[in-house]
Amino acid sequence: MESELNQQEIPVNYLKKSVYGTQLIILVIAILCIAFFIGTEKFIDDLHLFKSYKTYIYGFGAGFSLVLFNILLNYMIPERLLDDGGFNKRFFTSLSVPEMTILCILIALSEELFFRGFIQAKFGLIIASVVFALVHFRYVKKPILLTIVLIESFFLGYLYLKTNNIVIVFIAHFILDYVLGMYMKLSLESEDKE
Repeated sequence: MESELNQQEIPVNYLKKSVYGTQLIILVIAILCIAFFIGTEKFIDDLHLFKSYKTYIYGFGAGFSLVLFNILLNYMIPERLLDDGGFNKRFFTSLSVPEMTILCILIALSEELFFRGFIQAKFGLIIASVVFALVHFRYVKKPILLTIVLIESFFLGYLYLKTNNIVIVFIAHFILDYVLGMYMKLSLESEDKE
């Protein structure tokens, strides 16, 4: 018999601490893996890419492409197949705008450094994308959601493969999480007012 944790019973502050903690652990592991197995020179050299307008054009363009992809899926796929058990709605609506900004920066930074900067650089696009999708373990029993995360991961990985610019991928990931998180937050807040 399978028992599932009822996410409605988990206090939101505990969820926040868990997400922050998990992302900080991923960030530390990413930095250590890059330092020991790949070398930090490329990443330090890439910091100048923050000054390039092309970085922002590609990053924002890719991020908003992923947002559009998600919006289209919401119109094409029945809502019950996209339901993650209410976790994202419950979590993102509990965040203030500054909290959401900080968290989305942390998530994009830690996950892209680890999955693109280390795993993809060391083991390739396919392994990095599959591991990225599987790490989003709450989607493993939700084939549509898992497939969406896998497609998004391949997209981000391909973007990194073609541009060799981790900053572009970081911006795209941040835009995806932040815009969708804000959309959830604002749409649910407006529903509550009605």
